[in-house]
Amino acid sequence: MAKPRGKYASPAQAERRNRILKETLRLLKEEAPADISMAQIAEHSDVSTKTLYNLFKNRNGLLLAAAAQTRAETLRSAPVINAPNGVSRIIELTRRTMDRFAQSPEFMESAMSVVVGISAEEEAEYHRIGSSQKWFYEALLVSEAEGELIAGTDCLLLSQLLAASQWGVTLMWQKKLISLAMLQHQAMLKHCLDLIPFCRPKTAAWLNKLFVSTMEQASKATEKTWIDETRMAS
Repeated sequence: MAKPRGKYASPAQAERRNRILKETLRLLKEEAPADISMAQIAEHSDVSTKTLYNLFKNRNGLLLAAAAQTRAETLRSAPVINAPNGVSRIIELTRRTMDRFAQSPEFMESAMSVVVGISAEEEAEYHRIGSSQKWFYEALLVSEAEGELIAGTDCLLLSQLLAASQWGVTLMWQKKLISLAMLQHQAMLKHCLDLIPFCRPKTAAWLNKLFVSTMEQASKATEKTWIDETRMAS
């Protein structure tokens, strides 16, 4: 009996899809998302516009897939892979994720706008929200096995808390309630506060030290912003 074909079972189709995502991300580094058309992406990817729509349905689908690609690249990045298992890796992933926002703020803002408005079917297909929680859960299971967490910690609920915290601060930034610099600090602070109550003393002490140093950096950044705004106003 023949095996059912997956969505990207054809090697040629998978290669074409990867090429499109690569070109999309390259263009997004050079131009604002609103200035890039589907026709432009198709031309740079050496595919027809029809093929582009067949693979990604619409512009939102392409942006979601590109955002998922950046997430996958972050997960596979050397700093994350080489970080110690468990809580340290969670913190490193958070740091590198926020670096992505700093490197491509316009693209990340557009991607966030799409994520907020996607349907349940689109979320099921691209797993933009669920993938974060799943990764946190797997990392927490490692933390539990290595004795970093207090016995009896509910790793599933804690992973949901971590995912909610990360999405919460990014939504605040997307709504322009906090600055990009504050987003980076707040994401780290929130994860420290989420994790400390569930960690054994050694890990909790390390997180507390990180929390204090991040607070100091955030305070300096806030003070600098206030001084700069005051100078501009005068």
